[in-house]
Amino acid sequence: MDAAQQQQATNISALATQLMSEFSEAQRARTMVNERWLEDLRQYRGIYPAEVSRRLKKNKSSRAYYRLTTAKVNTMTARLMDLLFPQRTKNWSISPTPDPMLPDDVVMEALKDEIDPVAQQIMGDMMQKLQAQNIIPDAWAVQKIQAQAYNQAFAQADTEAARIRIAQDRAKAMENVIDDQLKECNSNGQRRPSWRQNCRTIVKSACTYGMGVLKGPLVERVVTKRFVPTKDASGNVSWQERAFSTDLRPYHEAVSIWEIYPDPGARVPAELRYVWQIHTMTDKDLADLINFPGFDAKLIKDHMAANEDGDAQLSDWEVQVRELNDDNISNGQPLKKRFRVYERWGFLSGKDLASAGVEIAEEDMTKIYSSCVWILGDSIIKASVNPLEGVDIPYHFYPYQDDDSSFWPEGIAYQLRTPQSGINAAVRAMQDNAGASSGPIYGINTQALDSSQSVDEMRANKLFLFCKSGINLSQAFQAVTVPSAIEHNMALQNFWQQVGDEVSTPRFNQGDGNIAGAGKTASGLSMLMGASNILLKDHVKDFDDFVVAPFIRAMFRWNMQWSPREDIKGDFEVVASGSQSLIAKEVRAQQVPALIGYLGIPAFQPFLKAKELLEVALEQTDLPSERIMRTDDEAEQYQQQMMLDQAKAQAQAQASALVEQLERQGLPPEQIQQQLLLLLSKAVHATMGPGGQPGGQPDPGMLPQGGMQ
Repeated sequence: MDAAQQQQATNISALATQLMSEFSEAQRARTMVNERWLEDLRQYRGIYPAEVSRRLKKNKSSRAYYRLTTAKVNTMTARLMDLLFPQRTKNWSISPTPDPMLPDDVVMEALKDEIDPVAQQIMGDMMQKLQAQNIIPDAWAVQKIQAQAYNQAFAQADTEAARIRIAQDRAKAMENVIDDQLKECNSNGQRRPSWRQNCRTIVKSACTYGMGVLKGPLVERVVTKRFVPTKDASGNVSWQERAFSTDLRPYHEAVSIWEIYPDPGARVPAELRYVWQIHTMTDKDLADLINFPGFDAKLIKDHMAANEDGDAQLSDWEVQVRELNDDNISNGQPLKKRFRVYERWGFLSGKDLASAGVEIAEEDMTKIYSSCVWILGDSIIKASVNPLEGVDIPYHFYPYQDDDSSFWPEGIAYQLRTPQSGINAAVRAMQDNAGASSGPIYGINTQALDSSQSVDEMRANKLFLFCKSGINLSQAFQAVTVPSAIEHNMALQNFWQQVGDEVSTPRFNQGDGNIAGAGKTASGLSMLMGASNILLKDHVKDFDDFVVAPFIRAMFRWNMQWSPREDIKGDFEVVASGSQSLIAKEVRAQQVPALIGYLGIPAFQPFLKAKELLEVALEQTDLPSERIMRTDDEAEQYQQQMMLDQAKAQAQAQASALVEQLERQGLPPEQIQQQLLLLLSKAVHATMGPGGQPGGQPDPGMLPQGGMQ
C-alpha cells in the first residue's frame, strides 16, 4: 500500500469514527423516548410493569388488565385506513399546473393527427395560387412551402385548451405509472409489502407510539424472471427459470421507529440534518450486499470472516421488548449469525465524501451534498451522493399529533396513560372486592377448638367441636360479611371510560351500542358520528401533508429522472385528496337524498338525470354500481315489461267489467263472447312489444275468471 492509499484509508477511518460518534449522540438522545415507548407497548399488550406486577403478586391482589388502549388503537387504525383508502378511488392524483409548460415538439407530436390535414389544405391552397400565376416551384421551394403550411397549421391548433388537454393526458399516464409502481410488490422473487400495507403499518405505529415512518422512494434493479420450457436431446421437456428483463424501479418500505435515530437537534422533520437507521441482517442478507452497486465487497467479506457468529448484541430496550414475550431470548448474548449495519442519510461536505472515496471535483469540496453512507463495524462499506434530485432525506414522518416540544409526539397509548391506570385500578378493586364479598369471612377461636378439629378445611355443612367451657358461640366462632362495593367500582370504571373517550375515539366508533342520550336514536347517533369525524379529518389531513403529498411528489421526481417513458413527463403537481374526499363525501351523503327527493316534483323531472343521480348515490356507499344497476338495454326491457303487465291487468279489469255489464243487459253468451274478443284484440295491439306481429290470439291470462260458461 503506497502513501496515497494509506492516507485514503486513514481519512475513511477518521470519517467512520466521526459518523459513529454522531450516531452515539443520537442514540443517547433517544434514551428517555425508549422508556416511553416501552410503556406504550406494555399498555397496548395489556402487561403491567415488572414492579407493579411483583407488588400485586405479593399482595395476592387481582392482576386483571382492562385493555382499553388496545381497543382504542385498533379502532383508530381501522377508521383512518378506511378513510385514507376508499375502495373505489385513490387518495392522491397527478394533475397539470394551471399553466403547463410543454415543449413545442411535444405539442406537435400530440397534435399531429389534427395538424396534418390542415397543413395539407393550406399547402394545397398555396400551390394553387402559384399555379394560377404560372409559377412552378422547385424542390427547395416546395419544402419551404410545406414548412410554412405546417407552421401555420400548428399555430392554429396550438391553443391553450389543446395544451391543457395534452398535459392532462400525460398527467393521467404518469398517475397510472405511479399507481402501478405502488401496487407492484415483487422484487427479484421476493414479495414486498404493498403501498396500502406499508401505510397501515405507519398508521398503527403513529396511533400506538405517536410516530410512523415511511422510507422511499429508493432505486433498485429488478430482474424479471420467467419459466420457459426447454427440450433435451431425448425430447424431454423441462422448465427452467431465466432472466427476462432488467429494469430500474422505485421501492418503499415502512420503517420501525425503534430502528430510526434522527438528528437530536431537530424538532420537526424539516430541520433534520441526518437520519440513522439500524439494520439487523442475517449472514445471507449481509452477503447479498456484496452484489449491490457501490458496496465494498472486500470489507464485507473481511468483517464476516472476522465475526463468523455475527456481531449483533441486544440493546437494553431490545431486551425489555423481548421480555414481553416469554418465547423470546432476552439474555443479552450476541444474536447468532446476525450483524448490525448502520445506514445514514443526510448532509456531508464534498471534502468528507471525497475522503470516503466519492469522486468530487476540487472546486466542489466546500459544497454540501445530500448523501448516503453505510457502516459495518468500524468501516464505511458504501458512500455516495444521493442520486434522486429534490429528495434530500428519503424518510417521511407521520405524527399522530403535532408537538412543538419534541420530535417524537405522543400517541394514543401515552394519552390514555391516566385513564388506563384508573380503569385498571377500578377493575382490580372490583375483582378483589367481589372475591371478598362473595361469602362470609370466618373467625375461629382456636383455643376453644377441640383438638380433633382443623380450620384448614372449610366446606358446606361442616361441624366444629369446641371443648372450652365458659364461653358462648359468638366468642368461639364468628362469620363476617364483607360489604359489596361493585356498584361504586363500576361507576369509577365508567368515569375513566368516558375520560378515555374524550382523549381518543368514542366507544360508538368501535361498535359499542350502549350509548346514552343522543346515541339512542339513529339521527342522534349520526350526529355524534359526524362530530367525531372532526378529529379524524385532522389526522387524515396530517397524513396527506406529511406522507402522501411528499412521497407521491418524490415518486413523480423519480419517474421524471429515471423513467424511460417520455410520454408521461411534464409540468405536473401532486394533489393529496384524502381529507378533501372525506369532507366531500360527507357533504354529498347529505345532499344526494335531498336531490333524489326532487325527482318526485314534476316541474324538476325534465331537468334531472335519474340514472346519473343514482350512480352518485351508490358511490357514497362504496358499492359497485356496475353490479347493482341495470344497463340501458336492461332498463328499457324492464320498463316495457312493466308497461305490458300493467296493460294486461287493465285489460283484464275492463273485460271483467264488460262481461258483468253485458250480463246485466241480458245479452246471450255468443254476443258477450264477440264483444269480449273485440276488446281483447284492441288490448293486444296496444300492448304489442317490439318485433311483435299484429293480430294473433289474446293472452288467456287476460280473460276474466268466472262469469262465462
